[in-house]
Amino acid sequence: MIAFVAPLLVRIGIPERLHRALAYVVLAVAAVLLVWWAVRTYDARVIERYDDKREAAASGAREKSAEERAADAMTGLIVSQERETAIAKAEASEAAKPPEARATVAPQNRALNCARLKQAGMTESAAYREVCQ
Repeated sequence: MIAFVAPLLVRIGIPERLHRALAYVVLAVAAVLLVWWAVRTYDARVIERYDDKREAAASGAREKSAEERAADAMTGLIVSQERETAIAKAEASEAAKPPEARATVAPQNRALNCARLKQAGMTESAAYREVCQ
């Protein structure tokens, strides 16, 4: 290494008494750079392996959550359609009654409350049977 660096140092104009010291400095810097590059490459490979493992573990959970979101969206759509149908049905039946026979609670509110009770699973209560059927 010193034999390789010495002609370069002579060409630059550095005195011969400093050649050996500068050659060792250049060698040390090259060694530090080589170790830095090796550690950096190793770290990159370790991080990549970890990311691959994490991605493989998360893919199943991601698929399951996508299925659950789709099921929730469908359930929400069905419930909202049932609610709208019940409100429209209650409005129509209330509008057909004479004014003095109409309920004091708006039919939309009654139908909405009935839909909420049905969604909560409280269809067996006496209040639900009395008001909603």
